[in-house]
Amino acid sequence: MTKTKNILRLETVSKIYRMDGVSVKALDNVSLAIMEGEFVSIIGPSGSGKSTLMHIVGCLDTPTSGKVLLDDQEISQMTERQLAQVRNKKIGFVFQQFNLLPRTSALDNVSLPLLYNGTTSSQIAKKAAEVLGKVGLGERLDHHPNQLSGGQQQRVAIARALITDPSIIIADEPTGNLDSKSGVEVMEIFKKLHQQGRTVILVTHDDNIANKAQRIIRLKDGKVIN
Repeated sequence: MTKTKNILRLETVSKIYRMDGVSVKALDNVSLAIMEGEFVSIIGPSGSGKSTLMHIVGCLDTPTSGKVLLDDQEISQMTERQLAQVRNKKIGFVFQQFNLLPRTSALDNVSLPLLYNGTTSSQIAKKAAEVLGKVGLGERLDHHPNQLSGGQQQRVAIARALITDPSIIIADEPTGNLDSKSGVEVMEIFKKLHQQGRTVILVTHDDNIANKAQRIIRLKDGKVIN
């Protein structure tokens, strides 16, 4: 039997921003662990610290104090360049706004993360088509974002996150710009990714969306409250 391990661990992590001479504590001694293959939602109102937490676990920022370990590697004090290397290998992001290039096909949008890592163009195209097929867009490879519905655009964004085969998927309000039907379809994709063994971290303010996860981490005023 395979033993499940912590893929991510935070130990007394705090983050303080200084603006106009005023210190704002966005995270306050947060400690938590996420297991490999777990589906976790991070929920809290505006100003609760969930976006700051997402930036730290996603290697987009470093804490003011405390430790962050990703796959038992401490990333707390890494430089921006080191964080970028870890991020590009291990983390796939999905955002509320999709962040697709408007004049670029679905295939080329999905290909972007592989363009600078030495993969040949034919290998990139094959992999991009493969992941688009997995999210139900195998017949939309040449479509531009303005030719796709919001739900389809978000599926392109999910495919882009998957193309580097990351160990963690971080989704920031992934259904926030979608109608209810498209939102359900997108959440089904995250559910399938979890069933396939991916670690999925979902950031949301919506209890209905958060409840789709295995476990909920609730934040308030920069602290984990349950």
